[in-house]
Amino acid sequence: NPQTHLKDPDMVWDFWSLRPESLHQVSFLFSDRGIPDGHRHMNGYGSHTFKLVNADGEAVYCKFHYKTDQGIKNLPVGEAGRLAQEDPDYGLRDLFNAIA
Repeated sequence: NPQTHLKDPDMVWDFWSLRPESLHQVSFLFSDRGIPDGHRHMNGYGSHTFKLVNADGEAVYCKFHYKTDQGIKNLPVGEAGRLAQEDPDYGLRDLFNAIA
């Protein structure tokens, strides 16, 4: 809620319903995919288009999509809730350890 800064389920639905660009994410959130098991097990899609310049000096437009090589993996709701309380850095730590 922008006035109280407290979580407000009505405001969440207002945001989603009034911003059609959020529909893609909401569809994933409420699908069987659910909550990703860290950053390594989800795809990422950039929302903006970037203007780049190629070797010939020509402007080209690009959108970035990041596809996981590890496959999509999700957390059960109970496990996600537990991690949110006990280890909120779970996903970041998993990504760091996989790279290190």
